Amino acid sequence: MTQVNYKTMSDIDLLAYVKQHPEDQEAFYVYVDRKRAASNAVPMTLEQAEIELQRRVNQQQ
Repeated sequence: MTQVNYKTMSDIDLLAYVKQHPEDQEAFYVYVDRKRAASNAVPMTLEQAEIELQRRVNQQQ
């Protein structure tokens, strides 16, 4: 079996590959890691999440 080089694939090509090869867990993890790295999500505690939610609610009022 030929080894696939996920790093040379574009996000679109990698997503298509993951959809066509759902058994390839390594490809899935590479895709998820890549998308997480591209996002600006920051882990927070429950308390921080509650404060942020309240801030957003107040902002909409």
